[in-house]
Formats: sequence, C-alpha cells, structure tokens
Amino acid sequence: MRILIAYDGSTYADAAIEDLRRAGMPRQCEAIVVSVVHHGSADAWKATMKEAEAIATEVQNRIQSYFPGWSVSSEALWGDPANMILKTIDVWKPDLVVLGSHGRSAPARLILGSVSAEVIRHAPCSVRVVRKRAKSEKPIRVLIATDGSASAEASLDAVVSRSWPEGTEARVLAVMQSLVPVPTTVPALEGQTLASESAYHVIEEADERERVRLGRSIERAAERLQEAGLVADSLVIDGDPRTDVNAEAQRWQADCVFVGARGLGALDRLLLGSVSGAVVGHAHCAVEVVRHR
Repeated sequence: MRILIAYDGSTYADAAIEDLRRAGMPRQCEAIVVSVVHHGSADAWKATMKEAEAIATEVQNRIQSYFPGWSVSSEALWGDPANMILKTIDVWKPDLVVLGSHGRSAPARLILGSVSAEVIRHAPCSVRVVRKRAKSEKPIRVLIATDGSASAEASLDAVVSRSWPEGTEARVLAVMQSLVPVPTTVPALEGQTLASESAYHVIEEADERERVRLGRSIERAAERLQEAGLVADSLVIDGDPRTDVNAEAQRWQADCVFVGARGLGALDRLLLGSVSGAVVGHAHCAVEVVRHR
C-alpha cells in the first residue's frame, strides 16, 4: 500500500497523522509526506522552503516511529497546494491520500478546507479526510455506507483489506430513500388520491423489494467483516443518505465513515457521488472516500 500524506504543520494536519494509528494501516507500507508552500515573497523563498523541508522531515520521523515497518520519505514543494498534491498523486500513484479537514498554519501553507474538496474531486485514488477530535482509548468503530453497488463494494473491500486491532467494531449502513412520497409533504386529499392509484402500489412494492435487497446485501457484508476478524453488524434505515449517514455516524460514535466515490444502486437511491461530498462536508469524524485504481 502507498500513502501520500499532505501536511502543513497545523493541528488539523497533526490530527490526520494521529488518526493513522486508528485507521487499520498495514504493517508494511510505503508513505510520503508532502509539505506544500504557496505563500511568501521571492526573497524569502529559500528560507521558507527550508522550513517546509524541516517540517516534512520531522513528520516523516514521527510516522516512522509509529510504523517501524514502513518506508517513509518526505518532500517540500512550492505552488498551489491542490495542484501540487494532484501532480504528486499523478507521478507517485498512491493508493490513499490523507488530509486534515482544513488547516491554516501561521504562514498559511496549506488550506486543507478547500484543498480536500479539490483532491476528492480529482484524485484517481482513495482520499481520507480527517477532523480534529479528542483522543479515544475505546475500540475503533468503522461505519461503511453502502447501496450494494460496485462502488460501495469497494468501500467494504478497503475495510476488509486493512489490519485492524482486536475488538474493532464495524457497522454496514444502508440508507433507504423511499420513492413513496412522505405523507406530511402531500396535501390530505391529494394523498388519498395518490394512495388509491395503482402506480402508488407499484412504487410501494418496488420500495419493499429494494429494502429486502439492501438487507441481504449488508448482511453478507457484515459476514465478510466478521470473517476478517471485526465485530460487525448491519443496519437499514429510511431517510436521506446525504444527512442520515452522518447522523448515524455521530449517534454510533464512529471513528471513520467509509463511502464509495460514486455509486448507483437500483432506482438511483444512493448516489454516492453526491452523498460522499455531503458526508465529507458535514461528518464529525474521519471520512474515507474509496476509489479503486
């Protein structure tokens, strides 16, 4: 596995480094720490680059101490952070990019609030966006949002392939967005008319078939996680995945949410292309948007 870690010296970037220890990282891995400088005068360029190199080297050593079996390098770059990270991705070809949710160091080297959005949008690999949180000694909790599509299946594959400590908990979540109009949004008379229409019953039956399909899909996913050594369960809820994935993550106190970069299930219920953006934008915890190269 190859991991690219964007670092700017902020507390948010530090949180992303610490989060690696609760991300199921493999014992053998190749990682590169990238520090991008994009502010400063031409006269101060050399001094600024030296500072960036020193920061990247310090983080390299810290990560190496956390993961002795890893091969870790570092590099300082000058330019627009998003562009330079994406260019490095193109050349170095990591499997995963790790970013803080946003971070503004004193010299404002790397504004990860906007950078993370650009990297998620354009990177051809998985991206893990981390938020600063209080340290926890509790077992790791991983939430996998799925619609049963191939893209969502990639999220499950990513979790199964990791090396999780004993006691790690995983929950497979499917959010069922019904095609039947919510009664409170339909006027009473119109609602009675709608319910008497044969089309209503056709949609209702389609919803039920989809609910059964999702239930079976996430049960199989939970079994795979259990076989991989995780304590796993599954859950189907009715709602809007753009909000309810995060709501469940917060209620369950997940450490990370795994979502597919895009995914079209039957009847387009779970559009992970848009859902992933909503989850990343509003999650209280780390979010890993999974793409298979």
